[in-house]
Amino acid sequence: MKRVDENPPDRFPVERPIDEAAHPWWIAKLKPRQEKAMADDFIKRGIEYYLPMYTKVTRRKDNNKPRKSVLPLFPGYISYAPQPGSARTIFTTGRVVSVIEVRHQKRFIYELNQVYRSLKGGFPLEPLETYEVGALVHVKGGPLRGIEGRIVKLQSGSRLVLEVEGLGRAAMMVDASMVKVIEEKEEE
Repeated sequence: MKRVDENPPDRFPVERPIDEAAHPWWIAKLKPRQEKAMADDFIKRGIEYYLPMYTKVTRRKDNNKPRKSVLPLFPGYISYAPQPGSARTIFTTGRVVSVIEVRHQKRFIYELNQVYRSLKGGFPLEPLETYEVGALVHVKGGPLRGIEGRIVKLQSGSRLVLEVEGLGRAAMMVDASMVKVIEEKEEE
């Protein structure tokens, strides 16, 4: 793992605004955990890119000290603006699964620029966790803190209905921001 100051820049070339890219934007779908290495490859090849990243702070289990990690906001993807005709040459890196041509350049540039401006302005952005019916979750905040349950229904995007075993079965509605998906415990 790289130290925070050893990460590649989120934008290359650094001084150029997103909406002034020299060429049309593409998106590369990458193999797991290859985003920063791909950014380094783009720098070596002189290819313009944008990799939005955020800093995640976790606590070490052994001594409770904070640990900072710089992670991609969109794991598995990096946006790049190669010279015409060379968008697919990045397959030679061995990091790329597929490339996606951005057909609506204006809308994409507008949205990418909003992310860029938000992060540069100091507004914290983090990826949203996706939830699936049947997933086991732990409530990490609010009055139901500490309860574990299984998602039985997704409601209006930000609300989850959990089924909790205990005194019979009960269902409760919680805000999606208050839960964390946990791995299934193996029965012994």
